[in-house]
Amino acid sequence: MPLASLLTKRRPRIWLLAVVLGMGLAGSALATHGDPGKGPRVGVLVSDLRNPFFAHIARAVETTLADGRQRAAHITVVSSGFDPQRQDEQLKEMIRQRVQLVIVTPVDSTSLNARVAEARAAGIKVVAVDALVQGADAAVVTDSRAAGKLACEHLVRTLGGKGEVAIIDGPPNTAAVGRVSGCREALGAAPGVRVVPMALNGGATKDGGVEQMTRLLAQHPKLSGVFAINDLCGIGAEMAAQVAGRRDIVITAMDGSPEVVQRLRDPSTLIAGSATQSPALMGQRAAEIGLKLLAGQAPPQQRVLLLPSKLVTRENVGGYEGW
Repeated sequence: MPLASLLTKRRPRIWLLAVVLGMGLAGSALATHGDPGKGPRVGVLVSDLRNPFFAHIARAVETTLADGRQRAAHITVVSSGFDPQRQDEQLKEMIRQRVQLVIVTPVDSTSLNARVAEARAAGIKVVAVDALVQGADAAVVTDSRAAGKLACEHLVRTLGGKGEVAIIDGPPNTAAVGRVSGCREALGAAPGVRVVPMALNGGATKDGGVEQMTRLLAQHPKLSGVFAINDLCGIGAEMAAQVAGRRDIVITAMDGSPEVVQRLRDPSTLIAGSATQSPALMGQRAAEIGLKLLAGQAPPQQRVLLLPSKLVTRENVGGYEGW
C-alpha cells in the first residue's frame, strides 16, 4: 500500500476520544467500536502527539492494525508529552488493562527498561518505534547515525567547510544519540569547523529550539551554523535567529516534515536541509510485526529493522514526496 494511502484511506467505524490512564495522566486515544473483548487489545504509547511525526506513526499503526485482522482491534493511543515518568505510568496502566500488544516510541533509553520487562513477563508483546528500548521483541527505527551524518555533511558544505557550529540535542534516547554521533563525525571531518562546547537540549520542540538558539546567539555571536535534533527544533532555532536579525546562519535538522518542506521552498529560509524519516512506514512496519507476534509467530530474527534516510534540501525539495 502506498505511504500516502496509509494516511488518507478512510478507516471504517473508528472514532476519536479522550482518555485518562491512571495517576491523572491524560492522552489521546483511538479505538474501534464494539466490544473490546472480541479483538486484540493494543496500547500505542507515543512521545508527543503534538509532534506530527508521532501523530503519523500512531495513525499508521491504527490503520494497519484495522486493515490487518478480520476481527477489530481495540486500540488505545496515549501521549506522554516527552515525560519519561508519565510514559512509564502509561505502560504500567496498559499492563494493568492486560493489553496483548504494546507499540511504543520511547522517550529515553532507560526509563522503560523495568516496565518493559514486566510487560514481557505478563505475556505482552512489545515493539519499539523510532528509538530502542531494552527487552522489546522488535524495533523499527531510522538509521539515525547515518541521518545525522547526512544532515551535518550538508551543513558543512553549505558553510563552505568553515565556521562555528552548534548542536541542539534532544531527549536522551537512542535516536537522538545516533543523530548527534553521526553529526559529530561529519563535523569532525571538517578542519575549518569549530563545534561550540555547550550542552543544549531543545527537547525536540519548537519552543525548545527558540530557547536554545536564543542562548546560543547571546553567548556565541560568531555562530554560523546549527544542527537541530529534529525539524520542530530546527524551525524554532530559525525563528529565534530571524528575530535576532541573524539571516546569515545555516540550519539543518532531521525528519523531512511537511512544515520544514514549506520552509525549504521559501527563499528566505535559514534551513538548508533535513535528513528524512518515514513515520507512516515506521508505524506500518511496527504494526505488521505486532500482528505476526499476536498470531504466534516468533520475533523476527533481525530484531531491529533499520530504515534509510535521505537528504531533502532547498535544491531538491521539488522532487521530494514527503509524508
